[in-house]
Amino acid sequence: MSSSTERAQGSIAAGHALNDADVGALTRFLTEATRLPPDQLPEIVDLAMRALEADTARILVADYALVTLQELGSDGATSVREQIEGSLAGRAFVKNEMVVTDGDPTRVVVPLAQDGERLGVLELSYDRWNGELLERLDPIARVLTHVLIAKRRFTDVVARSRRTKALSLAAEMQWDLLPPVSCTTTQASVNGILEPAYTIGGDAFDFALNANLLEFAIVDAVGHGMSAVSMSVAAINSLRNLRREGAGLEAAYYDTGAVIAKQFANSYFVTGQMGTLALDTGVLTWLNAGHPRPLLIRDAHFVGELECRPSPPMGLGGTVKEIATERLQPGDRVLFFTDGVIEARSPDGGEFGIPRLADLLVRASSDHVSPAETARRLSTSIIDFNHAGLNDDATLLLIDFHGPPRAVAL
Repeated sequence: MSSSTERAQGSIAAGHALNDADVGALTRFLTEATRLPPDQLPEIVDLAMRALEADTARILVADYALVTLQELGSDGATSVREQIEGSLAGRAFVKNEMVVTDGDPTRVVVPLAQDGERLGVLELSYDRWNGELLERLDPIARVLTHVLIAKRRFTDVVARSRRTKALSLAAEMQWDLLPPVSCTTTQASVNGILEPAYTIGGDAFDFALNANLLEFAIVDAVGHGMSAVSMSVAAINSLRNLRREGAGLEAAYYDTGAVIAKQFANSYFVTGQMGTLALDTGVLTWLNAGHPRPLLIRDAHFVGELECRPSPPMGLGGTVKEIATERLQPGDRVLFFTDGVIEARSPDGGEFGIPRLADLLVRASSDHVSPAETARRLSTSIIDFNHAGLNDDATLLLIDFHGPPRAVAL
């Protein structure tokens, strides 16, 4: 990290109060940015540039596979593309920290993230930089992130800018089905990854934070392409509906199985796992419907696979065999995954396997890699191991328990 970056991080961490000029710039940016229509996102970037008194500004958004950062244009990505690995913008994205380079011009790269969801980075350049605008950077970047998240629902500009190649129809449907791939609170983090990102079909996950409870599901529909996606869509929306109606795990299993059996032929089914994490106690409760067992990492060591007698896949008319529980400790991480992860093969036929997956998790934990970055690295490791392209979808859902809420001192 450069000395300029260290000074920048220290200044922001100090939490100095904004002066009148900073407050005025922030207020103007908030007012003007929220008034612009959703299809004018580049104009919002220009507003941020003026508010931060930069000479140039651009937003780089992460692609679907979380491999590259691509410049947001007026109707999709421009030709500018940077690899996340090894680039300055990628360093800010991976570390979720502002980076300042000494140079002519000075480059300032600020991550754009909200509640753990990493959109990309804001890159600024200054012909004359003296650090006086540091206090203004963080609040304007936060407002910019909120504005982008709110407005992307009404325009295709962000979705187009995330593509390095065409999405298959199945992948388009799956990405629209998903929640944000990352969410972080003081008590827990949940991070999901799907591969192959541009042709995914059949795998999906879902989660929600509700009343001190993290509720989640990961599913894998039999087959490939549109038939598998249709089952996956039905399964996730059934589980989501039942969750919102307050149904328990057992009811969710039976009712979703009934939906699959009614809408599809008897030979079709969906495997999956669904569960909850109580954020006040750390109690993990889950039901296994024919999936590989999740992995538990504690104190940067692989504890093992969590046991839960598997119930038959949903759609085959089976009965619940077990609803398992495990009390997590602060710092524990649990990885749920589909069979395509461990069954991925190298060009010489070797299997990715559980030992390799567990070893990568342990290394990331030992190196204090963030949950979101851990999930991304696991995904890229699977793709790098395979080389030729996955024959089956590979999906990860990583849950980190940080600990119960701390009592507020009075």
